[in-house]
Amino acid sequence: MTRTKISIEDVNRLLQLYDPNANLNVNDQQKRSNLSSILSKIGFYGQRNNVKAVEQAINAVVSRNIYMNQSKAATVIQNRVRKWFNQREYQRLTREQQLQREQEQLQKQRELDIKELKEEFDPELLDEEGIFDPERYRQQQHQLRAQEIEERRRKQDEDRQASQAQLLDEFHNAEDMNIDILFETDQQEISDYIRTHEKYVYHHLNTDNDVIMPCDVSNQDQFNRIKNLALNRYNKETSTLSYKSYNQSSINQVKPTKQYYINIASQADLYKHLDSVYNKEKGNVFKLAVDFGVLIERTDGNNEDQTIKYKYMLPVDASSERRAPLEIRSRDNINMYKQYLRTVIGSMQERTNTDTHEKIISIFSVMLFVFRYPLAGAAIPSLKQHIKRKEIYYVDYKVNLCFWTTYSFITMPNSKDKRWKDCSRIAEAKRIFSRVTGVEFRDNYQGFDFVGDIDNFINKEQVNVHIYTYESDPPHYELTQNYLVNGSDKQFHILFINDGINAHIMYISDVEALTGFRYCNICHKQAFRIGDKNLQQSMRNHMKKCQKNDGKIVKKVILEKFAKPFVPHILSNKTYKYLLANKKKVNEKFGDSSQVTATLIPYAIASTVKLAS
Repeated sequence: MTRTKISIEDVNRLLQLYDPNANLNVNDQQKRSNLSSILSKIGFYGQRNNVKAVEQAINAVVSRNIYMNQSKAATVIQNRVRKWFNQREYQRLTREQQLQREQEQLQKQRELDIKELKEEFDPELLDEEGIFDPERYRQQQHQLRAQEIEERRRKQDEDRQASQAQLLDEFHNAEDMNIDILFETDQQEISDYIRTHEKYVYHHLNTDNDVIMPCDVSNQDQFNRIKNLALNRYNKETSTLSYKSYNQSSINQVKPTKQYYINIASQADLYKHLDSVYNKEKGNVFKLAVDFGVLIERTDGNNEDQTIKYKYMLPVDASSERRAPLEIRSRDNINMYKQYLRTVIGSMQERTNTDTHEKIISIFSVMLFVFRYPLAGAAIPSLKQHIKRKEIYYVDYKVNLCFWTTYSFITMPNSKDKRWKDCSRIAEAKRIFSRVTGVEFRDNYQGFDFVGDIDNFINKEQVNVHIYTYESDPPHYELTQNYLVNGSDKQFHILFINDGINAHIMYISDVEALTGFRYCNICHKQAFRIGDKNLQQSMRNHMKKCQKNDGKIVKKVILEKFAKPFVPHILSNKTYKYLLANKKKVNEKFGDSSQVTATLIPYAIASTVKLAS
């Protein structure tokens, strides 16, 4: 059967019906192809040689498109009308609120005016004839002012008592001092010192001495002798100080990386020494602390009979005059420290007395203490041997966030398909910090305090924390501390590394592979060597006891049948043994057919022993 095609005139009409802007300047074959594409697009799969059916389908699609366009236009108009109406409603409400506030202000002003009028016509202020009495008015105002003063004093007393209570509460709840931050950079302290002491300017005395002289000398001969002894303590060949019994590691419990000592005769020598140290250390970021060697004059007796003595004090001995340290990163920090030391010398000239008999009369030397920061900022050199182990995970970050980044391995564990980057773990650590502590993380955070923070952490996170350390002689890892929370099966194993100055925490993924021991899952204290052939049996026996004792280690003491006092220093001497106090025991059965009529047993022991120490 031969199928007839739609005429080309109908094709043109149908194309223009669907799209009035259709391009008809093409050949007939292309027009039929375009019409076929349109029918496929609108989902028409009927007889395509039926002009009426095709026309009805196209009309339906065109009508639907027109309706949708009209609906969109109506929606846009409706939204605009709604927005305009909301704006007008907001303006109306705002105007009503403004009118209400104005009415309230008018009402308050009206009440105030009425009150003032009542005061002007207060019957108590009128005399017998109804005339205003100024004397009564002054007395009333005086009473009101007295009441206001009394109320003000009462509030001040309450505020003062509340302030004192707050100060006492802060004093009793003050945190323990952290020795590790005694040498923290204190640029604010230095700035405050310069600001409060800038009025003190050092005035150099015109003398021939080769030291800085804040004041005059009473006995020049004695002074020169002690001064020469002090200056000779400086070793010019080694450019350092000759020590006798000084322990260099005792400066604020932190050993300086390097010390620079020199004799000085002026402030220019001091500045030159600072510049020299900066040029030597400028490749490093370091903290700088300074102290001076001083000569002290002591005067004893009265005006008629005085005894004058001199002594010198080295910088390493002047711990009470230790100057605030400063973190040196640039030349600006050195210039600021110069200004600080210039102010210190000026203030020393203004207050040279150390007590009622002694005073500082000279500055002869200076010691610069340099404390270099560890390499890489956050990582300490002793971590390298631990990071290489596959059981230990480490996140490199230059702020004291290691505990929280380590805990991110619990909240965001690695898998075969996903290994989290350090930046993601750092972000997670800050979120954990905010969740546990309730405050946002800041870069000046001093680090996790196991004494004050661990209980809050394990209770909020419901996790058991197990701390391991590394011992170098012989090299091994061992468990040192457990922080347990009741009813939690979540375990958090960390490695705590401390080199004496810095500390760092890392995550342990496999305790058995790292330590060579398997720990009890109940008490988390009893360890069993992995290589033991009786490992399973030993663990079963131990865990049965743990389950009975709720994870507590119970030690039983088995007493002997007859008591034997352990006093070898008494029993080894016959005289002392005879002096033991005894008690007689009579008629004691011994077995089924024997009875002891009398025996002596130790009853009390009393002795005083003087040890050799």
